[in-house]
Amino acid sequence: MANSNPGGGTDSQGRVMSAFISKWIPGNPRIVFSNNGNKPLEYLFSATEAPKDGTYISWNSTPQLNFGFEEDTRYIKRSTFQFLGATIDSTRAFMLYDPIGNLGPDGNSKCLWDYKGQETTGGGKHGEFKLADEISDVAEGAPGFVANSYAMEQLRVPFTYYAFDTVDTNATYTMWARGDINATVRGSLWYRFPLEHPDWIPGGMLRVVAGMGPGELGPSGGTPAHCGNISSHFETDEQRKTFEAVMNPPNYMSKALWLPPGSPDDIADALSAAFQDAFTNDADLVAKYGAIAGEVPRFTDRATGTASTVANEAIFEESLAVTKKEGDRLIEKYFPQYISN
Repeated sequence: MANSNPGGGTDSQGRVMSAFISKWIPGNPRIVFSNNGNKPLEYLFSATEAPKDGTYISWNSTPQLNFGFEEDTRYIKRSTFQFLGATIDSTRAFMLYDPIGNLGPDGNSKCLWDYKGQETTGGGKHGEFKLADEISDVAEGAPGFVANSYAMEQLRVPFTYYAFDTVDTNATYTMWARGDINATVRGSLWYRFPLEHPDWIPGGMLRVVAGMGPGELGPSGGTPAHCGNISSHFETDEQRKTFEAVMNPPNYMSKALWLPPGSPDDIADALSAAFQDAFTNDADLVAKYGAIAGEVPRFTDRATGTASTVANEAIFEESLAVTKKEGDRLIEKYFPQYISN
């Protein structure tokens, strides 16, 4: 079960994986791939109603540690789920579409911090960075939205942030083409352009203006990320620590597989081994998955992912107050319509 809408990166990668995985699972079961784009609802269903016999596997774009600290998802911690594996580098890229057309003549040579302290980027159709997230993420103060907004605010770059019903990969492409927005912050999307739009990066239609962590952004199709990590460009150490406290724990892992809490260890071990064997030994799976993802998959094993989840959940708990504080402040400043009385 993918916690995303059909057609996006999480959906397409999951469908390719599902087409190959049956032969690696003991008994060769029939695989049915479905979608539930309501992330909190899918998380809660998996935690409380889904079968615990290995027949329900949750396929998520991010670990969503925040759901373990929210009333709507009953404070059920992610570490109570059975981690099976993850497939993709989770480092996030701040990507700008049509840099010159949207930001002006210097758009294809500058990084995000080069616009520090400016009221406008100096030209283009927009003269500022325009981003969007889903209404639910904005209203709830989701960590990705908070971290992105905080970074641009602290750097004092010109930007506008919008909230829409759906902001998946396909919707982002559509909004770019229409001119509604010109940028997005995502992980795996950066690595997909050499296959989906091979001329965009070399032709200057797509530029990475900042790596947003966690970790360092790798090359895409042989092209290094145009700009480095944002963490070294904050003016104070406190700004850096605040940004990393909000951004890193929720995004330490991308494209992960989970069994519901209470699923037996032997089932989780067997399924995890099956997925790891498939991504290690099935050349066709690796090639076709990589063609969709735009990068060679790198499988995170069960023990490593479980330990990382426990560690990052502890960090997340400590930094939750920071995320809440900054989220409340930023929503009041930029999205007052989502504050209830």
